Amino acid sequence: MYGHDQDLASWVIMDVLENKHIRLIGQETSVQGIFIGPLFYYLLIPFYIVFGMDPFGGVFLVSFLSFLGILSIYYIFSKIAGQRSGILGALVYAFSNYIVLADREVVPTMPVFLWSSWYLYSLWLVYKSNYKAGLPLLGVLAGLVWHINLGLFVLLPLPIFSYFLSPKRRRINTIDLVGFFAGFAVLMSPFFVFEIRHGFIQTKTLLASLFLEGSSGDVFAKLDRVLLLTYTNASRLISGDLNFVHPRYYFFALCAIFVYLFVKKVVSRRFLFILILWQFFYIAFFTFNSIIVSEYYLNGMVISWIFVLSLFFLDLIKQRGFVLLAGYVALFLFVAINIYRFLNIDINRSGYVYRKALVSFIEKDSKANGYPCISISYITKPGYELGYRYFFRMNKMHVNQPKSGAPVYTIVFPHNMVSRIDMSFGALGLILPDYEKYEKSDVVESCSGANSNLTDPMFGFTN
Repeated sequence: MYGHDQDLASWVIMDVLENKHIRLIGQETSVQGIFIGPLFYYLLIPFYIVFGMDPFGGVFLVSFLSFLGILSIYYIFSKIAGQRSGILGALVYAFSNYIVLADREVVPTMPVFLWSSWYLYSLWLVYKSNYKAGLPLLGVLAGLVWHINLGLFVLLPLPIFSYFLSPKRRRINTIDLVGFFAGFAVLMSPFFVFEIRHGFIQTKTLLASLFLEGSSGDVFAKLDRVLLLTYTNASRLISGDLNFVHPRYYFFALCAIFVYLFVKKVVSRRFLFILILWQFFYIAFFTFNSIIVSEYYLNGMVISWIFVLSLFFLDLIKQRGFVLLAGYVALFLFVAINIYRFLNIDINRSGYVYRKALVSFIEKDSKANGYPCISISYITKPGYELGYRYFFRMNKMHVNQPKSGAPVYTIVFPHNMVSRIDMSFGALGLILPDYEKYEKSDVVESCSGANSNLTDPMFGFTN
């Protein structure tokens, strides 16, 4: 995939490297006035440099983070419920088609699964009264929320429940609290500096969005949407997009597993109750909040599902006879279905490979015709014209708006929006300029101004 988010990330990185701009923020989120933290963009920089500033380098960052996610699941689940639970959890994480596709996206929200796995571990540490390790880890994770996904902050009250539900609760030492606040302050320092310099714009906007309430009718409609997205995520975790029954039944099955584990005491009932609160907090917050919720806002729920699935599979294969066989059959079907979906995935034919090839062709064609600059128009739906500008910049092209009078290359997506195209690049079409229409002197004059590709504002990007 390659679109506006990836294009925007490339411009942020160029801003840091070319303009020596030490950025305090990343891109603007879907809530106007709230920005995501800059950490993910700084992590991308070494990979961009190694690959000659090509966005392809970002693939290696998310691949590394995804691999780290598999190792983290194994380590954390093993610490909580034993090594076999860690192996089963890592298996579910590694083979789930839903996780695989999410982990391949080069976006700041990609590390949500990695974050939430370690958050699960921090809750366990507090529950076991290991404050020396648990509180500094919680501080780091709380500081990362702004850099990854602000929706994760709905989970931040859970350590309080872990503390009070702990069977071995003891007094928290001051040094442990220092570790928490130190980790939080370091990672949130860009946020604090930005807010002081810009009149606390994000804080004001965030508070306004949190306390903006709708009517009761709106609440019920929002609850319906949140539950629908929750059902969808649950079904995708287990069987990709192969829904053998309505997605709600996948979520109901997970709820039944929670009940099963609670009744059988497979894991501490108090700790399992904390995981139930994990689900409740997500559903309640996004039901009563004014934010327009999408599937990825709810990705923070998934790790708790993987944890209970690993415990459920483990309990089945510990049994004998038919139950043991059923456990292994369930594991086999899970792996087989998700491998099948991965091998039959629809390849995105409008992403990185095709956009880069299209822009490369335009660059060569414009040079062959002696054009010092060109202009680009788009025939597509709103929003799909975004995600090309960094490729023009990579090719050192002077690109203006069509009104400038420069030769117009028209990008079409999808093909069926027009009656004809001159060139095809996957799902992308290209209509070439009417070469005879452009006089050399007129083209030179049209190119005498600024490069619009560099100077025009970009949605979500700010200095």
